[in-house]
Amino acid sequence: MMSSIVGKAGDKVLRKPMTTLLPGASGVLNETDMTTLTSQTTDYRDQIQRCAQTMALGCVEDVRPFLANGMTVEQVKLFTDGNLDKRFEKVLDQVDLLKTAFDNLDDFVNKYILEVPLAAYDTGCSDGDRFLRWLKLTHVTSPEQQDHIDCQLARNEVENVARRNRLGHVRFQELRSMTDRLTADLHTNPKLRIHLNPIRTWGTFQTNVLLDEESTIPADVLFFANGHQIRTSAFDDDGKYFVEILASHGPFTLTDWKRLDRSTSRSDLIEFCLDAAEMGLVAFG
Repeated sequence: MMSSIVGKAGDKVLRKPMTTLLPGASGVLNETDMTTLTSQTTDYRDQIQRCAQTMALGCVEDVRPFLANGMTVEQVKLFTDGNLDKRFEKVLDQVDLLKTAFDNLDDFVNKYILEVPLAAYDTGCSDGDRFLRWLKLTHVTSPEQQDHIDCQLARNEVENVARRNRLGHVRFQELRSMTDRLTADLHTNPKLRIHLNPIRTWGTFQTNVLLDEESTIPADVLFFANGHQIRTSAFDDDGKYFVEILASHGPFTLTDWKRLDRSTSRSDLIEFCLDAAEMGLVAFG
């Protein structure tokens, strides 16, 4: 670190090393001392990071050189084994949907936690998402298994959206609680607005293993919050178009919607709204 002393215009800039007096210190650290201290701090930080990562993977032998006097590798192993067991159970719980598609799901999860260290501040949900993406990248899966993975990822995303937009979720559920009373007004109340559930995400299924047998595949599937649960519904092109119109222009009244989309009949819009309200995708208010 250097300080500069600048004189009058045209004067030569003089530079001299800056010295630092640490609080409580009896001496002064020059620039060389500061560089050494910084290097030592960096080395110590790197050692801590390496130890944390190796312990997260259960590789306790790698931390032997860093153990304090009286501490044994066996004691460290008790600690890391307990953490790995907890992580295993959390990830397995986060991907419960995959149990019907993978006979050896436990083996996959165990391999994952031994290969991929848990990052700082990871939640169980983010670790579960990372496992699903790891599984897609490192193993060959059948189309049916792929649908299960994509379904679980989409359900996790709905939970993430709900956490980020808690107020929007609560507000929509309040509107939805009045849906039964307001449904009849949809035909007659020109001021009644149609609201789309804000807690949602799209996905695509390549098979009908998670759908009705008569479903056309590939199918566009919408995942959305329904109270404290997550609902899944497949949409044809018209249904998806209606959802996208609401997402981009809503909330609006039925009259505004008809003015925006003159190609669709009023009766078709009403039919969609009633069906969507019944499943919890739209609300009126």
